[in-house]
Amino acid sequence: MAQVLSLKELRTSSVLKAEIAKLEEERAQLLAQIERGRQVEKKLQDDLLEQKKDFEHLEKQFEHFAGVEAEYEALQQQVAMERLEKLIDDDKKDNALTAQLKKARDELKVAQDELKELKALDPDRLKRQVADLKKKTQQQSADNQNLNSALVKARKELKDLGTEKDKLETDLKASRGGTDFFWQSVDGAWVLYECSVVLKDETVADPDKYKRIRALQTATGTSVLSSGKDDNDKALWRGTLEVPEDVSVEAGKRLLSIAADLDEKSSDSKTK
Repeated sequence: MAQVLSLKELRTSSVLKAEIAKLEEERAQLLAQIERGRQVEKKLQDDLLEQKKDFEHLEKQFEHFAGVEAEYEALQQQVAMERLEKLIDDDKKDNALTAQLKKARDELKVAQDELKELKALDPDRLKRQVADLKKKTQQQSADNQNLNSALVKARKELKDLGTEKDKLETDLKASRGGTDFFWQSVDGAWVLYECSVVLKDETVADPDKYKRIRALQTATGTSVLSSGKDDNDKALWRGTLEVPEDVSVEAGKRLLSIAADLDEKSSDSKTK
């Protein structure tokens, strides 16, 4: 609170100057307080803007996770249907092969019984019938072998289908986590993953070391797999989904890096 001066004190210039200096100091302090208040207000506005950006980023991440989950559920249903159809088809084949094998064994038993009965007949006639039975038995044995081979092959195909399904589910679970993508577009509309999916119509030298790129459109949850590179080292894609050029460029760079790593590992193994 400002001090009240008497008329006599006001007449003394030194006292007046001191009071003016004091008022100037109080004015400077008030201006400093106002400036600090402005800085605090600006800091609060900046924090509010940063929190708004974080919220928008979280919204994009939520939309991305929802898209990945939708893709996973769709592929899971597709794999389940394919597996069920394969199991039904293999079960039919297995039953047919088992029936043929049982029939062949029954016929062989009948032939063996006939051979026992023929032992008591005329030797010359017996020799001819034995020769015919041997041919028939050999043919039946070959047929049985073919049936067994077909049965083993059918069971192996069923096992391979289960292995392929497990591999697909592993890749999809990794994609569903949404944290292992190596590149994301500026607008968040596309993300790129590494995966090791080998489709039924593809043949690769070493499936355990095979790598390709999966491009995921976060808005729709749909994705597309790479199928190599063009002459400009941009990634090529399977299917008809339209992929932006910058996404193909980044995917091509990753494919080049993967190929370089494989070459380096191959050179190191040869050196050792």
